[in-house]
Amino acid sequence: MRRIGMTMVMLLCGIFAVLAQQPLHVVILGDSNTFIGGDQCDKPQGWNKWFKEMMQPMSCRSYARSGATWTETPQTERDTDGYWDILNDNNVISNQIWRLIRDVNETRIQVMPDLILIMAGTNDLWFADKRPEPLPVAIQKDCELLTRNFPEARIILITPPPFTKVSMDVQHHAAEVIEQCAQSMGLSVIRLDRAKPLLPPSKLVRRGYSKDGVHTTPKGAKVLGKYIYNQVQAILLQ
Repeated sequence: MRRIGMTMVMLLCGIFAVLAQQPLHVVILGDSNTFIGGDQCDKPQGWNKWFKEMMQPMSCRSYARSGATWTETPQTERDTDGYWDILNDNNVISNQIWRLIRDVNETRIQVMPDLILIMAGTNDLWFADKRPEPLPVAIQKDCELLTRNFPEARIILITPPPFTKVSMDVQHHAAEVIEQCAQSMGLSVIRLDRAKPLLPPSKLVRRGYSKDGVHTTPKGAKVLGKYIYNQVQAILLQ
């Protein structure tokens, strides 16, 4: 009986492994470290290029924009056509989501996403004085918008990669907030503040992983992309 049980466990593990490797349609939302990988996830400065290369999805599109934040201001409006690469009232994750909804409804993209990754929060911490909205409020609102419109998609929140502009205590706290929001909504989360290859952030430039302590070089993007790929695979196997 024990041998049969072990065989069944191995069989199930094999099935889950095959399912996790099924080609998916992937959408990525976020800020500059995703934006620099390009809308088609094909530029080596961004982690999403290396993630796409390792995962080999059916499709992979980024809606990320440099300067984007989870949090909004009283002046923030829905805007599906604007373009920004700096901090702006309308340069927010919710508008990336509205663009995705528009593109699906207007068949600018032909299929519904199976997997949605959101890596944001760096600018919320870096420019906290310009973003009065509480981070948990923004995250919950945006994730509810996603789950209403894409109920079949697997949504994974990714905390900001370590950077040098604020203390690691602040980064750990923000990561905990993002994780708590994800858990409260039944979503998965990847904690980059615990990613050993990227710690401590004070060595990112010295190791050639970053040019300014915030944005990745191709070398750093490859390390980050591999780490996120492995974490995503582990989540899909659960």
